[in-house]
Amino acid sequence: MSPTLYIAIAISGASQHMAGCSGAKNIVAVNKDPDANIFKSARFGIVGDFAKVLRPLIEAVKQEKGG
Repeated sequence: MSPTLYIAIAISGASQHMAGCSGAKNIVAVNKDPDANIFKSARFGIVGDFAKVLRPLIEAVKQEKGG
């Protein structure tokens, strides 16, 4: 069974990794390299350092969900 959502944090998108997540319906990628291969497969991409991006991303998801 493929996941509905796959969140890739600081993953470059190496071919071995992409083979494992290719069945995901939605990929959200966070990477500081705007040219990272993961962005080619991601539905949503955030360019930035995960240490700075992760907390605001979590808070935004919580607000959207109503929590």
